[in-house]
Amino acid sequence: MKDYSEKDKIKIKAIKEIKGLLKNYKKGNIVFGKNEDYILNRINTTKEEVFIDLLLNEFLEFVEKQKKKNEIRYALFFIYSKRKGRVYIVKLGNNLRIITAYPIGRKTLIKYRKKRFIN
Repeated sequence: MKDYSEKDKIKIKAIKEIKGLLKNYKKGNIVFGKNEDYILNRINTTKEEVFIDLLLNEFLEFVEKQKKKNEIRYALFFIYSKRKGRVYIVKLGNNLRIITAYPIGRKTLIKYRKKRFIN
């Protein structure tokens, strides 16, 4: 059995919280904040893969809560391997709004791991 520090417990709690919130949404409730083609081309994927990522949360590793202009956004870090990952910035409401998405590579993942343990 693993012994988690307080920071790890908080991060695990945040992931469970966001997974619970995302369970309430269906494919029809997901909208894009920017041009859909731009976001999909930027992360080099299809719309179906984005829906699967957000609804199944299989590769969700880290959640960062952001407060901007009287709204709460979540940065969802999906890590697929040591070299590949994606970040989705989403806003929850009546619809799950994908504000932006971008890929993260090997060097960014190294920075992410440092950030994860510093915070």
